[in-house]
Order: sequence, then structure tokens, then C-alpha cells
Amino acid sequence: MHCRVLILGGGISGIALASTLGDDVEVVELFERTGGLCETVSENGFTFDAAGPHIMFSKNKAVLKLMVDALGANVHQKRRENKIWFKGRMVRYPFENDLAALSPEDNFECIHGYLANPRQGETPTNLAEWSYVTFGKGISEKYFIPYNQKIWNYDPEKLGLEFVSRIPKPPLEDVLRSSIGIPTEGYLHQLFFSYPIEGGFEAIVDAFRARVRGRVRTGWRVAKVERDGAGWRVTSDRGEQISCDTLVSTIPIHELLAVWPEAPEAARAAAAELHYNSLINVVIGSAEPRAHDYTAVYVPDPDILFHRVSFPQAFSERCAPEGSSIAMAEITANEGDGVWELADEALLARITADLARVGLVDAAKVSYRRVVRFRYGYPVYDLEYRRHVTALREAVAATGLKLLGRFAQFDYINSDVCVERALAMGAELGRG
Repeated sequence: MHCRVLILGGGISGIALASTLGDDVEVVELFERTGGLCETVSENGFTFDAAGPHIMFSKNKAVLKLMVDALGANVHQKRRENKIWFKGRMVRYPFENDLAALSPEDNFECIHGYLANPRQGETPTNLAEWSYVTFGKGISEKYFIPYNQKIWNYDPEKLGLEFVSRIPKPPLEDVLRSSIGIPTEGYLHQLFFSYPIEGGFEAIVDAFRARVRGRVRTGWRVAKVERDGAGWRVTSDRGEQISCDTLVSTIPIHELLAVWPEAPEAARAAAAELHYNSLINVVIGSAEPRAHDYTAVYVPDPDILFHRVSFPQAFSERCAPEGSSIAMAEITANEGDGVWELADEALLARITADLARVGLVDAAKVSYRRVVRFRYGYPVYDLEYRRHVTALREAVAATGLKLLGRFAQFDYINSDVCVERALAMGAELGRG
């Protein structure tokens, strides 16, 4: 078999790219269905995005329109209603926009630390320093640093500044208003989002797949990647071979290097220094309707295992049977940390108890339970991330093999940026 473009991986990046190309493209996907990190599970009447909630919003309005239009009538717009569980109180997200919801003592410490900040004007070198410089001591130590310690499963003093460009700096006026109880909205570009009515977020991958004119093969495990003259040859674990002029990999870079014997040593050395987190998502269905309208609840408390709880019914009411509700607790873990090794039953018992403690689940009403694990969840932006990821990309690019997507390019990007980069690569390959 020969094709002009072969794409490894049928997640949103690979399928979106294939949808921009012609007939002479093939996609090979390890699992029996496409979707990748955008996979949706539908079981016992409950529907949820397996790797955590995915929603459609973007600063790139053309990309957002493309994603929404691809869904046709199967899409609607919703408003975010995020909260932070802090010392038994529900505080509006972002934290600095609802300081009046805190106790008077905590409110004072946060606003005083923000206004009388001795570190203001310093040049930060890591995420913890950036928080102190931006928010002051109170907000940093009560919320921002403990929350980021949980979600990254990494010391914030050893995290770099790659991610902070995605965190809007709050205007002084908004923080002051929030401290005396005047409501402010915070991250306005994320206030409204779009989501499929049926089928969960995987429906957007399916919508792009319907536009693919080439072939998509599922259940196809890559066993070897090698040069084939000016092009490439990829062999499956069953001995099937596909040769191509252009090879695009959207699979995790660590998995690609494991099946690419001739990969540059510089790429191997750089990838060995790149760290990532794994995800465990615990899904709890309850035989009672939701008693709140929260989209998600963030939990900085280190004694509670999960860092966030999302509620699929906030995305679409059809994500749970009538009269029922569903919650997903998200846990960042790593192999060897003791959490990743916990058995499913132990996790279900612990998370159900933690959800009950936060007041989000009645353990006596639980009717559905599921644990989903993803080895590749979040690329970690440590202090040496930029140096290592640049070396990796440059070494791979020199071979002519192209990387696309979150774990192929090793970049913590959302689905809209995955689509944006797929469109750019599609235009490049089309010109070629």
C-alpha cells in the first residue's frame, strides 16, 4: 500500500488534518474507534468525555466557527458556572474575582497581600514566583499554589512560565470589587462555550471524520517506522505495511520513538527529559437530579484526592438519564506515586467519600461507577521544558517527519489549537 500522506493517530489532530486533504491520505489508529483524548463513553444511559471535559471556545473565531459548523444541528451554547471549594465554601471562579465569599480573615489576607505586595515588579523565574508577583501572598498560598501543585503533581517552584500566558492578569479594579462583594466575571473569553447536544465531545471528531475522503483504519498498532527512500514505511504488529511520501505523527512522542529505530539520538535524549502526567477520572452517576448548576468545581484542598469535579449534564442534559445526575472527579497521577497504582475499587470508595464531603454526591444514591485511566494526560512545563522540547522538535523536523498534536508536539494545547494547527499543516501539505 502507498499513499501520499500517512497520519499516525486518529485523535482530533489526525482526523482534522485528514479532513483537509484529498483521497490520497490514510489514518491509522491503535484503538477500534477514533477520538483519542476526545473519546466519549456512553454507558448505562450516562455519557461523559473519558479524558475529562472538553468544550468548544477559542480566541480564533474562524476555527471555532468551523468546529461548530461541522456539528450542524447537533450543537448548542452554554454558559460556564465554575466554582472553587475552599474551606467548605463555594467561591466563584476565578478565585480573585470572588474574595467576598471568603471568611473576613481570608478576604483581608488576600486583598492586603494583593495591594501591599512587596514582590510586585520582580521578574519571576518559576510558577510559584509568578503567583506571588501577580497575586500576592494570600491568594497564592490559599489557592493558586496548592491548586497547581495538585493539577501538575509537581512542585510549582520547579514549573516554568510557559503556561502563564493563558492566565489573564486580573485588573486591580476587579479584585477590589470582588473583595467588597461587587460581582465581576473574570475570564470573559471562556464565559460561554459550545458543546454537542448528543454524543459528547467525540461527536466533533466524528464530524471531521465524515469529511475525510481517504481511508481511516482502526485497530492498527504501529510496530515500526522507517525510511523508505525519499519517503517512509510503517509496519503494523500484524505485518501490514504502508509506504508514504509524507508521514505525520500525532501519537505521543515517547510512543513514536519506541517504534522508530532510526530516530535521531538528539530526539531520544530530549524526550527522556520531558515529563508528563497521567490522568485518572472517576465517574459517579446518581439516581437523583442535580441540585446545582455548576459546570465544574476546583478543589485546592490537599486532603481531597481530586483537583476538579466536572458535571457532564452542564454540557448537555442528555448526558444522564432523566431523574439522574453525573459527576466526574479528575485526578493527576504518575506511575510510582502510589495513586496511579490504586485499584479501581479503592479509588471509587475514596472518591465517593471525598465527593460526599464536598457535598456533591450522596453516597446512598450512587447508581453508576466507572474509573478511566489515561497514561498521557498533561505535558509538564518544568524549568527546562522549552530547551528540551525545542531540541526534540528540531531533531525530528530535520528527518522530514512531521509532528502534530498535544503529545506528539509535547505541548499542552486545547482542541481548538489542535484543529488550528491541523488546518495550517493541511494548507502546507496542500501547497506541497
